[in-house]
Amino acid sequence: MELKAADIEWRQGSPYSLDYEDFYWSPVNGLEESSHVFLQHNNLHSRWQKLSSEAQSFSVGELGFGAGLNFLNCCELWLKTASDNCTLHYFSAESSPLTKDDLAKILQQWPSLSTHSQMLIDHYPPTVKGFHNIELYGGRINLCLMLGDAQEMFSALGESIDQRNSTYNKKPIDAWFLDGFSPEKNPSMWQPELCKIIAGLSSSKTTLTTYSAASQVGKSLIAAGFSVDYLDGFAEKRQIISAMLNAGLNDYPTRARGANQWHLNQLPNRPLNNQPSVAIIGAGIAGCTTAAALSKRGYKITIIDRHATAGQEASGNQQAIIYPKLSVRDDSLPRINLAAITLASRYYRTFWERGLGQQCGVLVLPDSDNQRHQFELLGQHLSHQQSLVRLVNNSQMKSISGLTLDSAQGLYFPQLGWLPPAMVCQELLEDLSIPLIKGDVDRLFRNPKSGQWELFDEQEKCLMQSDIVVIANAHDCEKFKQTDFLNIQKLRGQVTELPVTSTSKNLQTVICGEGYIAPPNNASHGCGATYNKGIDSRELRIQDHQTNLDQIIKTDQGIGRALGDVKLHELDGRANFRCTTRDYLPIVGPVPDVASMLETYQFLRIDARKDSSAMGIYHPNLYVNCGMGSRGLGYAPLTAEVLAAEIHQQLGPIERELRQAMHPSRFLIRDLKKKRI
Repeated sequence: MELKAADIEWRQGSPYSLDYEDFYWSPVNGLEESSHVFLQHNNLHSRWQKLSSEAQSFSVGELGFGAGLNFLNCCELWLKTASDNCTLHYFSAESSPLTKDDLAKILQQWPSLSTHSQMLIDHYPPTVKGFHNIELYGGRINLCLMLGDAQEMFSALGESIDQRNSTYNKKPIDAWFLDGFSPEKNPSMWQPELCKIIAGLSSSKTTLTTYSAASQVGKSLIAAGFSVDYLDGFAEKRQIISAMLNAGLNDYPTRARGANQWHLNQLPNRPLNNQPSVAIIGAGIAGCTTAAALSKRGYKITIIDRHATAGQEASGNQQAIIYPKLSVRDDSLPRINLAAITLASRYYRTFWERGLGQQCGVLVLPDSDNQRHQFELLGQHLSHQQSLVRLVNNSQMKSISGLTLDSAQGLYFPQLGWLPPAMVCQELLEDLSIPLIKGDVDRLFRNPKSGQWELFDEQEKCLMQSDIVVIANAHDCEKFKQTDFLNIQKLRGQVTELPVTSTSKNLQTVICGEGYIAPPNNASHGCGATYNKGIDSRELRIQDHQTNLDQIIKTDQGIGRALGDVKLHELDGRANFRCTTRDYLPIVGPVPDVASMLETYQFLRIDARKDSSAMGIYHPNLYVNCGMGSRGLGYAPLTAEVLAAEIHQQLGPIERELRQAMHPSRFLIRDLKKKRI
């Protein structure tokens, strides 16, 4: 989970890697070297000038992020050269990431890049393995910093284990920067297999440069299908390599193992007009974050909801928590949760700065001996990630929370907190001028002549037409014929507003355990929440207030003492419904044509391990984003980016394995293998 941070020292006024025994860049002038090798010889200035203003994008892939000098240099050139409506997507892998303190010290060397540097430092992620997405300049630049082994990271970026389909229905990388330490010092980064992965993520228009002119590098690139030129190097380096992929040579044998391409669309969506229209059904946190992500990519968005104001259903609670649930296991659930909370902590920063909610931290207390042990393991595994999470003892918890607690230890997440989701939803729409129309969609129909989706209400009135539809209306997503297979569960949840007392007013952070309690807000603490099956009423129930109170006191008796004598019949609160899934993960992606999928993959009922390169069949331009349970505030920024990348035909912002773990077709494939259907 945690990566070993880079071990550096300063020599000749420049950072020197003790791990690889080499300088990060030329001691002569690292910035000029970056411009010469990567910007000039990839012809970026000219290529970016030629981008139209019609929301075009350009992608860079980099091996060796280091201190981000190439990235910051790109930021400077991109903002000066490319149209305001264009987006730079920068994918960079780094196996030995710098600490934030080292990064800040190094970047002081480049005052001309200080504005970009400070933004990078402010958003720099914890040094834990995986994809970290950072949005800069209102979405004009998106950095996907992939911390881990370069071969593993770029393999996970591709769409398929079959390298021929690495960029299936996705835009390839436009330019590559190979900027790792030299082959003799860092041989793992220059392996032939990694060059093949790079080729699989490229097209015949892709360019590549590297400061290295080692014969091994040139041979590996040629073997992967690139044509290689040796050009004049920078300063004391005699030559560098410039390369382009030869059309037709990027054709490797399939490595199909099992039915692993079900997530790919056998009939990829046809290109739409320059500004496709998107109808998003549901104005909760899932719908509004998706609307924002697509709006920044140039889509014409309309949200349609049964309410005239955003965030009136499950997103309507006054105090919603970004709830962290981590584990030392290398499973999809904790990995997705980790990716979600690290992104959410950055995503909501602007809202906290505006005064919405509080970035007050979240303190999680163990509810069993087993969980105490798990907390200790997490504390050990993430011992150097104090900005992400730290194991705290009783005296530290008192200082953090403001209350005297009984628990011996807990996990504290200082970058998290609470927000009023409805206000977040409303501000997202207002900031990006996204219209919300009132309407209760009951049926979807794709007109074969126009190719557009038509949205009808119960009276068969056509509410609107759209090129693309995103279903983001929580548990109501199953009412459509196209999505009635999802098998989600509708769970009632009631939150309780507990009155602030002379002691509880000192609560400074969210506390989670059996239940949760938030710091004071309008003279009350948000506390919750129940999980009621089979109850379809929004009426407040006194027994649920009692359950919430019991849960939070069970979390820690110190909270009970702070709350004092609570009069149940005087309590207020709110009840609504969550949308949960069998595996507790969200559902995000294209909607499958169920009948066709069952026919295509019927062989899995007989042999669940059979190798097949068969692809799935999906409804054209129809997507879903739901199933977040009680973690919508944490999941939504991540699932919105996953879905926006899918619709915009970008390479994914999270590892392929994790994208598949949230994919709408996953249940069909699993149930076929287990002969459930």
